[in-house]
Amino acid sequence: MAALALGFTACEDESEAIPQSNPQLPIMSADGLTVEAIAADTVNLKALSDAGEQAAVLDIVSNTNFPATSQLQLVMQLSKSGDYSSYVEVPVSVVENVAYVSPADWQAAHLKEFGKSQKTREAYIRFAPWAVNGTSTVRIGNPDYYIGQDTLAVTPIPSDIVIEEAYYLLGTINGWDVATAIPFVHTGDVYENPIFTLKVEISAEEAAAGWWWKVVPQSTYETGNWVDAKNGSYGVEENGDSAMEGILFGRPSDTEDCGAGCITQAGQWLMTLDMENCTYAFTSAIEFLYTPGGSNGWSHGSSQLLYTSDYAIYTGYAYLTTDGFKFTDAPDWSHGNYGLGAEEGTLANGSNTNLPVEVEGLYWLSVNLPALTYTKAQVTTYGIIGDATPGGWDASTALTPSADYLYWEGEVELKGSGELKFRANDAWDINLGGDINNLTPGGANIPTPGAGKWYVGLDLTVYPYTAYFEKID
Repeated sequence: MAALALGFTACEDESEAIPQSNPQLPIMSADGLTVEAIAADTVNLKALSDAGEQAAVLDIVSNTNFPATSQLQLVMQLSKSGDYSSYVEVPVSVVENVAYVSPADWQAAHLKEFGKSQKTREAYIRFAPWAVNGTSTVRIGNPDYYIGQDTLAVTPIPSDIVIEEAYYLLGTINGWDVATAIPFVHTGDVYENPIFTLKVEISAEEAAAGWWWKVVPQSTYETGNWVDAKNGSYGVEENGDSAMEGILFGRPSDTEDCGAGCITQAGQWLMTLDMENCTYAFTSAIEFLYTPGGSNGWSHGSSQLLYTSDYAIYTGYAYLTTDGFKFTDAPDWSHGNYGLGAEEGTLANGSNTNLPVEVEGLYWLSVNLPALTYTKAQVTTYGIIGDATPGGWDASTALTPSADYLYWEGEVELKGSGELKFRANDAWDINLGGDINNLTPGGANIPTPGAGKWYVGLDLTVYPYTAYFEKID
């Protein structure tokens, strides 16, 4: 088969429905079906759409030994990888022995496979041929037979929403100096991930006076000064709005400005911008939660801590007794003080009811602070598992706990190759992996330290949780 390429050729839209794939359907011989390339191997979906054209994808050179009562139908598979481990099917129309794909259908498939990014992407395509006669559908060749496989550079139709690569905060925090505005944190492609965040701390004095803010995009920041143009800055609709969340308004024009927000609540806040939906929100940015309770004499300083990476979900280990416990967001009772809510699993700030503990022991705790919910799971065993351990990946090798179940140890015969992890309760719900000096829940497998007998320690007393290996002579 000749290699596939793309042509920009106008044609009448005669798209057919995609046949339903079924390996059990009859197979027709592919002898006599020949295609060839008819254009270059790049495509710009916007250019095609603007011109009202479709992409010509295959020239059907010959199709002998084909029943006169049947119609050739093709289905294009679009994938981001050459092994087609994932792909999206795209309708193809065949008109006068030329196969076409509409820009709209291609764009829809591209969004499903590659997401919302507006960048040109390398795409893999191939075609499944069918013979269709009324309601009868027959696969040509065999279920694994494809024609016209190729790699293309595809530029999608851009979104109407323009998201810049970076955004910056200015206002009370930096004296309204655009040149020293503070960048929001962001990862990945801005169209795949339109969320920008920045942790800010507002003192009681700043809150009383009003903590003012606006946001500028990278294009404004790079000028080092205000840009009097549409979307040269972002803020609120009404100047002085003190709402902790709402619509993010862009500057309407070069003669109209947006308002500045004015926060009047002191605290540690995570400022979040959603530049796709143009919203903002200030949410709690508590670093960690304390667990005062019966096990530590209701002492904040002696309690275990729960940690977070997103200021929403907090997790960690704590030894708890049947006297119960609470969560607090500071080492005192004067700030957030979370006891039992209306039902088990819920929290209420200021509640006088302790969180219940039925059985004394070590627990893995998880708190969703915005939702005011929590879960707890008792840890009764901890072990080491993996193809570097005696039980392989099928069974944990048990470790022995300290009295408070916060330190686990044992002597384990390890292999010279393979990997391992730590897991609780002989199940995978609670497990630790990654860097042994900074173990993380569900972290990566840990390479074996080497063949031989090893002393293995798992320390859950403080965060980050750590593992220790010492060779036994």
